[in-house]
Amino acid sequence: MRFESKKIENCFTDAENHEYRIEVTGEEFLLLLKEKTASVKVNRQLRRPAFMAELKDGTRLKGILEKPVIKVGYPQDSAAEQKALFESWLSSL
Repeated sequence: MRFESKKIENCFTDAENHEYRIEVTGEEFLLLLKEKTASVKVNRQLRRPAFMAELKDGTRLKGILEKPVIKVGYPQDSAAEQKALFESWLSSL
């Protein structure tokens, strides 16, 4: 999967944060994410239904179900390594 990435501020505390524009909506991305997640929460009660997920390595994601944008927070202590692993996995989809 192709994606565009940019660094952002104040998405998650104690994390290095990036925003990814991907080729699928948040809802479709959740289906691809199943194998990597430790937990997923979906809130369809919001005006814009959203999801939050945490991967087994501590990386946190959130996004709007209808939008092709996700925000990812990598743990500060291993941000570069986790970012490389996540982007490699994302590219392989």
